Amino acid sequence: MTANAILKAALAQFAELGFEGASLAGIAQVVGIKKQSIATYFTKKEELFFAVFQAMSRHYIEFLAQLHGSLQAEPAEQRLRTVVFSNYRYKVEHPELTAFYKRAVQFPPPFFQDVLQQQIAEMEQRSSMLYRDIFEQGIRTGDIRQQQTDSLLAAFYCLLDGIAMQMFFYPPEEFERRLEDIWSIFWTGIRKI
Repeated sequence: MTANAILKAALAQFAELGFEGASLAGIAQVVGIKKQSIATYFTKKEELFFAVFQAMSRHYIEFLAQLHGSLQAEPAEQRLRTVVFSNYRYKVEHPELTAFYKRAVQFPPPFFQDVLQQQIAEMEQRSSMLYRDIFEQGIRTGDIRQQQTDSLLAAFYCLLDGIAMQMFFYPPEEFERRLEDIWSIFWTGIRKI
């Protein structure tokens, strides 16, 4: 229980203040324990940061797996559209996870820079299995024009990353309208005419 409370408090601090600004003392205070007690679970701040990143990664992959499982019977267009809109909603509904990920990727602490590439590659490998399945289904059924799956994946990741950035610049109602247009243009670009 205490380890989970530490992770939750650390997520909030790292998301708001970044690695440099977060402190073990501040995290301990939120949890209601002494700073030294954190060492029972995490020997140093770097280890705690890494544990938060791994927990964030697991949470997102579990979300994707559940989403993928719920869409098996849908055609490729509906599956991809649902993934795009669900990814957006996930980010809105989990602002601390989103803020933490954004900070970790854009401003990684020095000790984490090498590990970050490996962590991102692992997340992408797991999510790519889900997305690849949708693209291959769409190509097989003739909904998506014949093209390299890796190219489709690269474009799809750029779409998702662009959405993750743009959503912070507009009020939710306006961005959701924009998202409809974004999706429509993306689908028009890959569908079989």
